[in-house]
Amino acid sequence: MTEPSTMIVDHIVHLTSPGALQETTKAWRDLGFIVIPGGTHADGLTENALVAFEDGAYIELISFTHPLSYYPADTPIYDARKNHSWARKQPGFIDFAFLGNAGYPSIAGAINARAEKEKSGVKYAGEVPGGRTRTDGKVLQWLITAPIQDQDGADVRGRLPFFCGDLTSRDLRVPHDPSETKHENTSLGIAHVHLLASSVDISRLAKQLTTVVGSDPTTHSISPSSFSLPPVARDSRPVDDVNNKAIRWELDSVLSSDSKTAPTLELSVPRNKEEETWLDERGPGIHLVKVRVKDKSQVSAETGDSSAAREVELVCRL
Repeated sequence: MTEPSTMIVDHIVHLTSPGALQETTKAWRDLGFIVIPGGTHADGLTENALVAFEDGAYIELISFTHPLSYYPADTPIYDARKNHSWARKQPGFIDFAFLGNAGYPSIAGAINARAEKEKSGVKYAGEVPGGRTRTDGKVLQWLITAPIQDQDGADVRGRLPFFCGDLTSRDLRVPHDPSETKHENTSLGIAHVHLLASSVDISRLAKQLTTVVGSDPTTHSISPSSFSLPPVARDSRPVDDVNNKAIRWELDSVLSSDSKTAPTLELSVPRNKEEETWLDERGPGIHLVKVRVKDKSQVSAETGDSSAAREVELVCRL
């Protein structure tokens, strides 16, 4: 039996404050993105809007519908909100998803088998159904495959991807019409996702990500504030000492097969004071997302000062 692919970028999750989805939507539209209203998830706890790209990936703008204090204490809905996997996350990019399937062959089974062979300590839970109702009333259904807590009890959501596989048509979940993906700022797709980790965590996380992706990364030396990244080579080598290196995995796009524009995932230790502060405050996870644009005039160090989108950078190429 052929193993399922576990390296296709599906979407990146951006959390905003409870009830602030409309404000965040406006901030992203002001930056030249088309933002499509999504809907409320099946549990009623979260709502979203989507920034979809030509490459088939999207950024999910998500918020809790209400703060925890809204719900009566000691009720099932209160406990569900309190124990939600993103309940303790700070606003910003908090998680990322790779494309799953309808349950067969099992994504969790494939990754767990690799993990046992490679002794990486990764474990994924079995597929769990999820869904949401769109603003037009259409009901979407999918399967989520998510990583289980690390052996030391650490929260691995946002460090390792979860998988989203469609039970209903993916076209219902992900906007794809040109009117929904032709952005004013000429954005084309996800170019790069940068994860930060401490020198204590990085070796283990690199090994775990290699198990999940199913492909060896490439490495290169880094210097403080070094953001010039060399191209990824297919003939990569296993990770060894990674404290002074950036580790990169070349991923796949849903719709594009061009290796020159393939999205990349990078893991590194902090390279400057700003990144050190970020890691201290938030812990390991997504520090930066780069979006590929067509028009060079749109490229900038950051898309703007808005706190709702300060972790997005527009680039023509890596």
